[in-house]
Amino acid sequence: MAEATLTHDVLGRTGDSSDLLFLDIDGVLHPVGVDYSFGSRFFSHLPLLEELLREFESVDVVISSDWRLAESIEQLQRYFSTDTRHRIIGATPQIAPRVVVHHRRQLEIQAWLDGNGRRDAEWVALDDWPGSFEAALARLVLTDPTRAFDQDSFQELRSHFLRFAANRCFVANSTHMK
Repeated sequence: MAEATLTHDVLGRTGDSSDLLFLDIDGVLHPVGVDYSFGSRFFSHLPLLEELLREFESVDVVISSDWRLAESIEQLQRYFSTDTRHRIIGATPQIAPRVVVHHRRQLEIQAWLDGNGRRDAEWVALDDWPGSFEAALARLVLTDPTRAFDQDSFQELRSHFLRFAANRCFVANSTHMK
């Protein structure tokens, strides 16, 4: 099993107090299964995701896409705008690449959480591959790979981020009352 990867952002944070988005790329940040020239639509839906990340500054991103196997975190950060790239804090480990594993991405996410001491963190996965997660996983926002991250998935992901914020306020208020 590969080690979990955690990087520090430009502010020196390790992401240990942030909420987390585990991000797939193909079928999420750009459609798959459509005919287009190389590069013309890659990351075409990233501006919509970055809009949401700007609204919810407590959310950091961990790459769960297979792109993490071919490119470093620093290379993947370059696809993002200057003001959001520092929020890409790591990538999930690759589990048993030559073995058929049910719920692979979910297990890789759990390995990252465990390996980074974040077992209790608020998190959601944005992915187009339902077979890589337990059926009806409440922490999964599933995109249609031919449409990628659209307004429907934007609203669903936003509702998760709102829940994160509400939970953080509840915990903060509970702590102050003790």
